[in-house]
Amino acid sequence: MKKLNFYSLLIFLIFTFSSYAENKVKIYYEKNNNGYSVYADNKEYCPTTVKIHFEAKNLNISGGNDQYYIIDPLKEKQLLTTLSVIDVKKAYGFKYTYKSNLGNHNLEKYDSDYIYDLPFSISNSFKVYQGYNGDFSHQDQNALDFTMPVGTEIKAVRDGVVVKVVDENSKNCGEESCKKYNNFIIVYHSDGTFAEYTHIRKDGSIVNVGETIKKGNTIAYSGNVGWSTGPHLHLVIYLQKLENRETLETKFKIGNGEKTEYLAEKKTYERNY
Repeated sequence: MKKLNFYSLLIFLIFTFSSYAENKVKIYYEKNNNGYSVYADNKEYCPTTVKIHFEAKNLNISGGNDQYYIIDPLKEKQLLTTLSVIDVKKAYGFKYTYKSNLGNHNLEKYDSDYIYDLPFSISNSFKVYQGYNGDFSHQDQNALDFTMPVGTEIKAVRDGVVVKVVDENSKNCGEESCKKYNNFIIVYHSDGTFAEYTHIRKDGSIVNVGETIKKGNTIAYSGNVGWSTGPHLHLVIYLQKLENRETLETKFKIGNGEKTEYLAEKKTYERNY
């Protein structure tokens, strides 16, 4: 019998958003009766997107090449695709690379009518120093910077599950190069959106990955860490695509909670609800 000459299997793991902690996703394959089955394990507490590029010899890729696969939260051995031998009389094999990131890349619809709480305690008021599409660091993104003293309690703006926590850094500067020192918490919401709370102080998180939180819960203490020129909270709500974020304009309850609006730059907001 003629021995088949298989391609060697070469795996590259490519992560977008290198400033984030490594995604807990594993892609692997098993031999089956007619080729290979490709599976994924996802140890994250939210859906994860994977895009796989195959270089295959004498194999048919079910669903086609360069597809986006959405892996369920805390899922083991989710079948992604199969590679079937085309001609059993010929050699076959494959290699592949993949990219992964948190979130559902294919998600387009979310609860755009949701009204968020302000991210600080009752009876407090803080100024939005930089608003949506701000001149300093918010160009082309919908993000908010609240000026507040180090140690201010940060409140959850919406129910969700904590999916990332980084709070071991203490360095800061006014250059983008210090972005790698950002401390932050990322929370996943039920409609597929995320919230990131950034620049919290060193060891400032009081929540853990996998923890379910409620709107109004204290989750951290504010700081002046990472790409920051002064004490503040950076807040952004977004949809996570594989290689970029779609940041979202969102309405907040202000004052006594009876009025809602999109927060404006240089305006001070008080929370009394």
